[in-house]
Amino acid sequence: TPASLDNGTAAAICIQRAFRGMQQRIAVDEGDLAAALNTLEEADEARINARHPFMATVNKAIKRFMGNVGLSVRGGLSSSSGSSGGGGAPKAVRPDATSVSQRVVLPSLSVGSIHNLVAGLGKNERVSMLDTIAILKAAAVMFMNGTSVCDIEVPEGGKCVVVGDLHGQLDDVLHIMSVHGLPSEKNIYIFNGDLVDRGDHACEIVLLVFALKLADPRSVYVNRGNHEEPHINIYSGFEEECIGKYDHRVFQLFHAVFVWLPFACVVNSKALVLHGGLPSDRSVTLEDLRSLARGPDVCSEEDNWGKEDWIKDILWSDPHPDPNFRGTEPSNRGAGVLFGENVTWAFLKRDSLSVLVRSHQCVPNGVSVVHGGAVYTVFSASNYCGTSGNLGAVLIFLHGADRPTDTYQWDPSADASMSRVVVSQRKGKDIRRQAVVRQAAEYIIENKTALLEYFKLGDKNHTGVVSFFGWAQGLAHVLQVRMAWNKLISGLVMTEDMDTSCDGVRYQAWLGRFGVELKGGCREWQDEVVEKITSAVLQNGGDLAKAFDSIDTDGSGGISAEEFRVAVRKQLPSLTVLSDAQLEAVVHSFDVDGSGQVDTQEFSTLINHHIATSQGQHGAAGVGAARDSKGERGE
Repeated sequence: TPASLDNGTAAAICIQRAFRGMQQRIAVDEGDLAAALNTLEEADEARINARHPFMATVNKAIKRFMGNVGLSVRGGLSSSSGSSGGGGAPKAVRPDATSVSQRVVLPSLSVGSIHNLVAGLGKNERVSMLDTIAILKAAAVMFMNGTSVCDIEVPEGGKCVVVGDLHGQLDDVLHIMSVHGLPSEKNIYIFNGDLVDRGDHACEIVLLVFALKLADPRSVYVNRGNHEEPHINIYSGFEEECIGKYDHRVFQLFHAVFVWLPFACVVNSKALVLHGGLPSDRSVTLEDLRSLARGPDVCSEEDNWGKEDWIKDILWSDPHPDPNFRGTEPSNRGAGVLFGENVTWAFLKRDSLSVLVRSHQCVPNGVSVVHGGAVYTVFSASNYCGTSGNLGAVLIFLHGADRPTDTYQWDPSADASMSRVVVSQRKGKDIRRQAVVRQAAEYIIENKTALLEYFKLGDKNHTGVVSFFGWAQGLAHVLQVRMAWNKLISGLVMTEDMDTSCDGVRYQAWLGRFGVELKGGCREWQDEVVEKITSAVLQNGGDLAKAFDSIDTDGSGGISAEEFRVAVRKQLPSLTVLSDAQLEAVVHSFDVDGSGQVDTQEFSTLINHHIATSQGQHGAAGVGAARDSKGERGE
């Protein structure tokens, strides 16, 4: 009993209990942060998916217009020159795979050239433009000749390595191949989608995987993931990477291959491997998936009419997190569904399958098993985005196995050759918190007006303060992102934004802290805009008061963000390409005192400062504020 213990032993027990309690709290906190990152990522994907139908409608309208004037868009459309009447939109023409393969000579890649490619990528060497184009064109032909579902039988004495999401993290690919070897007749690889986006080396990963496929087609298989869809990776980093390393033509060539990637593989006739999950349509069978057409505008292809949701579901769906859930329900990702255990077992039983292997979700240990052992999730991007702290993993099938035989996991912090080393758990936690705060700030910036309206409606007594509970509730309601917002108070709310008792948020001051930061430095971009405004003022006689009055349309003595936007769009056509958020960022740069409006002094100070710094060497004088003798604005 405690009474019988000496002081030293009792103290040791107290310390041990306190340490265990602290470890438990840290684990819970890290779990909350990881869940918040996943929630924000799903919300981001939902926003992108919501834009897709609108953009698809716009693209169809553009294609119809271009077809009517006899032009071809992106090389994927043609209109029948001999047709008359009808007037319908041009139909996407799928090239004949056999005729194309006869015209294009596939490059011969020796074992030596593959080893050289791997070694070069390990030294941060970039694949040349010429080799990139050759690999992509040849890969398009090879995948075009393939099937929508690939069958793989692991040979006796061999293995099949299933690689999950890589997301541009080249170190993980090189690590996997250093441990498991390059593909060969008895060393088969399945890359289960999402090779691109997020990381900085998606181009290199895709080119390496495609080169391996060209060198040994029966040893490398690549499934399509949701991030191989163009409407996703133009927003998530891959397009920007391609343009930075090559050009937009190369980006289009990558997509010319992605549209032909298969949707799934079947290993040893028993394990279905696909990127996301199962279709919500309970009648869909494996044979139905085999019948899916691939190619440009795959969801618009005549062969796929009525099957568009199947494609979205197998690329986007996830197993439901509630083990007791039955059936399906819409996913927070904006595409696909969450499917229950009964859906899994019904599909597997109908097609005499044993297990579903999928990726698509970052899991802490790199692999997880749910639905009574029927669903494996494998994720291979270790310490995802440098913030998640997860292990990387691959699954291994041996000859005749009806489910994964082994799992290989790795921790990047334990391998000195991997660049994303997590020095300590504490640092990893801080990095994750910063990542969550950054992502959350983007949503707050985009929804500032709606948040302000929400808080004002709830502020019945006009105190300008909202409780922390009301603050968190408002973020969840307006941003439509359900997560533990109260866990982010310390990261998102400064002490000076709290009320005097520190139990609420002064919401207007708090929202005023969030503004657009532009790549390449906001200062340079602001100077360019201010220069345009200054030039307009000088061209109109240099009267700042007159210029100010022309913008301050309500005569309040202050320029609001709305008045500024209207004036710029009306008077400065060269700046109309800027978004409302960008123009609001300029207003913030003028608004030194944070009042929410730009007064005469702030307006003249910034413009005169710009003139002094940009033209001072030429003896240019500042323009005056044109006030009357009493210092008041002229009537």
